[in-house]
This record gives sequence, structure tokens and C-alpha cells, in this order.
Amino acid sequence: MSKRNNSYLYLVIILYSIMGNSQDNLSKIKNEILNSDFNVPYSCKIELSELIKPTVGVKTIVKDDKDINIGSSKIGGKPDLPINFNWPKMDNEFLTFCAQYNLEEINIYDVSNELPDSGIIYVFIYIDKEWPGFLNKKNSYKVIFQENTDELIRTEFPLNYFSEGIFEPSKIEYFESYTLPDDESIILKNFQDSYEGFHDFYHSTYEYIQHLTELDIDSFHQVLGYDRSIQSSVTYSFAEIELEITTQDEWNTKKSKILELSKKYQLLLQLETDGNNLDKFGGSSTIYFGIDPKDLKMKNFDNVIMAFQGT
Repeated sequence: MSKRNNSYLYLVIILYSIMGNSQDNLSKIKNEILNSDFNVPYSCKIELSELIKPTVGVKTIVKDDKDINIGSSKIGGKPDLPINFNWPKMDNEFLTFCAQYNLEEINIYDVSNELPDSGIIYVFIYIDKEWPGFLNKKNSYKVIFQENTDELIRTEFPLNYFSEGIFEPSKIEYFESYTLPDDESIILKNFQDSYEGFHDFYHSTYEYIQHLTELDIDSFHQVLGYDRSIQSSVTYSFAEIELEITTQDEWNTKKSKILELSKKYQLLLQLETDGNNLDKFGGSSTIYFGIDPKDLKMKNFDNVIMAFQGT
């Protein structure tokens, strides 16, 4: 057998192994939920077990750019872009490169096949120098999908680029994980209202997921799955941004619209700013990117919504 065939066979074996482990871990989590001793009706346990979502976990490892392969997933450093890439701007100022996610590396963990099989997702955000901090306005961020990755080059920053917005590079490694809807989300509202023991039951389940996988509840990097929010479910924030709500009175008036619109979005990815010196502009916060599943299916990333949550 040729070396090429050997390599292909090895890749297939790894893929089937990961898929097998994923199914096994998912079954273990469901069994943990169904067999738990919490004072929650069995019907509730069944419903919660069916809500579990496969999620792509993210670990970051600080490395020099030269030690990260071109096209690999990473946070910070210089981006790997196509020749003649049109660097995004706001008000004639360059957005800051934050991260790139190689979908071929993610693919084996995307067991629901929600993302394209290949390509790179880039994240750029504008930094308000007067603040100073990441700005969350229309056109202040750009999530770009590049399908063809055959001729990427490690690209120098443009002239007049904001030098303080050059972040320390970290390589991204992915792992299998699982998430549940945020405990304050509209999906779980009925459980919270109906069962006194639900809160402890919910958090015990997350502790088991953490034990079973490599999930670190103190790290908020993530791709797909349910949002792991610092405050209430970030899907509410996505809805508020779309409806351009800026005051509490507006929120109270349009509450039903917010709740309904929050169902429209799914999490694309979470980017934690506590590291890679992104915290200079994001503090101890997490940046969330939401997308309409219809857009994701069409590989349309033009309507992605960004939201921040912090402590």
C-alpha cells in the first residue's frame, strides 16, 4: 500500500474513533441526566437530555507566529490571507485582526455538519482609540469566510495599522464537548419556573460534562453549541442589537419581540478576551458571534451579529 493510501487510512481510523467517542460520551451524559437523584420529574430529565448540543471546544497555546503553520487556527499574530485581500475598514481605518478558524481542523468535531467542510473564518474588530476598546456598532466588525485556502500567505499589517492592536499569537486546538441552553434562556424558562431543584440539577450536569470532556468552565472560547454566557443568554443581546434597543423602557416595551427573535440566532463562536493581550481592549469579557442558521447553511457570514458580555 502506498504512503498516500496509508495516510488516508490513518485519517479515516482517527475520524471513526472520534465519532465513536462522541457518540459514547453523548450517551454517558444522557444517562447521567436520566439517572440523577435530583428532585426533578423524569419527563423533565428526558427533555433536557434531548437538548444537549455537540460543541467544538477550543484550547489556546501561546506560540510564536513562526511556529504556527500558515492557515492553522489561531488567535492574534499576523493573519494568513489570500493575495490581494481587501482588508476591512470602518471610517477609513483598518479593523484589527483578532482570530482565524480553519474549518478543516474543526470538521471532525462538527458532528452535526453545521459548518462548511473547509475554508477559514476570520474575525476583525474596530478598536476605538479614545475609549480605548473594541467598538460594537454596525460596520465595526467583520466576520469573513474564505472558502479557497490554496494560496494563503502570512500577511503583513497595512500601513497606518493601529500597532497596539497587534495581539500575541496563540495556536488553537479543538476538542469534543457538549453544551446545554443557558439556564436563563427562553428554552429552559419553563423548567426554572416549575421545578425548585432544577438549578442544582442543571449545574451538576455541566460539572459532569466538564469531567467527561476537556471543557474548562472558566474558559469561554468555543465554536458552535449553545452560548456559555457570563450574564443572561446572549441570544437576547443578539435580538436587542437587531431591534436597535438602547434603553430599559424600549426593552420592556419590546420584550415579547426580543424573546421571539432570540430564537432566530445560533451561536457561531465565542472569543474570550482574557488573554493574548486582547484584554487591553475587551477587559475580562467574551465576544459572541451569532448567525441565522439559514445564513450558515448558505455560507453567508455577512449578517453575523456581535455582542459582548463581561464581569
